[in-house]
Amino acid sequence: MSRLSTAAERRAVARVRRRAPELVDRIVARARAEMSAYAPLPAATIAASTASIVDRLLTALHDGTPMATEDLAALREFGEIRARQGVSLADVQNGWRIAVREILAELSAAAGESQAADRTLLRLTTALLDLVDAAVVPYSAGHRDVEIAAARHDEQFRAEFTRAALLGTLGPADLRIRAQQLGVDPELQYRAYRARAGESRDAGRNIAPSGFVTTVDGDIAGFVEKSRSPGERGVVGFGPPARLEELARSFRLAGRMLTTAQLFGRTGTVDLDSVGLLPAIAADTDLGAELVRRYLASLGDGESVRTVVDTVEAYLDTGMRVEVTAERLVVHPNTVRYRLGRFEELTGADLRVAHTALQVWWAIQYRKAQRPPRR
Repeated sequence: MSRLSTAAERRAVARVRRRAPELVDRIVARARAEMSAYAPLPAATIAASTASIVDRLLTALHDGTPMATEDLAALREFGEIRARQGVSLADVQNGWRIAVREILAELSAAAGESQAADRTLLRLTTALLDLVDAAVVPYSAGHRDVEIAAARHDEQFRAEFTRAALLGTLGPADLRIRAQQLGVDPELQYRAYRARAGESRDAGRNIAPSGFVTTVDGDIAGFVEKSRSPGERGVVGFGPPARLEELARSFRLAGRMLTTAQLFGRTGTVDLDSVGLLPAIAADTDLGAELVRRYLASLGDGESVRTVVDTVEAYLDTGMRVEVTAERLVVHPNTVRYRLGRFEELTGADLRVAHTALQVWWAIQYRKAQRPPRR
């Protein structure tokens, strides 16, 4: 704002400046009465900054000058102070609305007492609103910057707590104390999860419903309440439900679920119920290789051999029921019996023996994990 103030305008503003203490008291009283965020703050604390702001506005209004650089810097600091005091930006805006209305009421009364023309009050009103517009910008910017810094600190604290809970680096007592600070119920059960960052949504934007997410060795990692989903896309490995102090075990298993899913081409969310013994197959490569050598290597790798092996796998997956296997493969039951007999003849395996059937299934799954899927 840049203008020449008239003598009538300066007289009216001077009257308001003389009544500034009472004006500030009214603004503070209304703010504390109408907004709960201001109520816990001492009236003197609010009055000090309010008086400074009112004085800066009235000085600029009286002189017909824009807000000085030092005024704008002070307003920014006041905004930062309110943010640290826990006053929301919405309450700050309401506080400014109260202040503007009280100042306008005083200006109107002062203009009437000095018998100023209506155009004088109109000019003062317009000039005041221009000054307020200029003042609110740095005030809000200071408030916003403090809020952003606080949110980043809170996010970092939550991420550090999440990482400590998943890796088991906190003792039970410290874990419970930090959990209570973050509103986490230590009596509930949670499920740890792990996902590859490259296959998931942006880790910075994607916060789980509970907000407890971090990165571990480049992977997205976190935990959610037992009944919730982490909201990640791609392949997500889930650990079993566990209390907070046992979450590290759940996270280790979540990592194994993720590795297993990727090895065997699984997608979506995977847990122990969906992958069964596949994590053991993925982990024990020596045993898997030996079982392949014992039951599959001697068969060769022709199309007819693959048909036989696929039939054995389907037979084992259907609970060793010939008719169900035949329905799945769309063949006659006798064809299934012939293929099973051929497999037993070539390998010496008796599929009716439980531990032998398990070893054969293990060998088939291990070899599938070592080879790209057939098109």
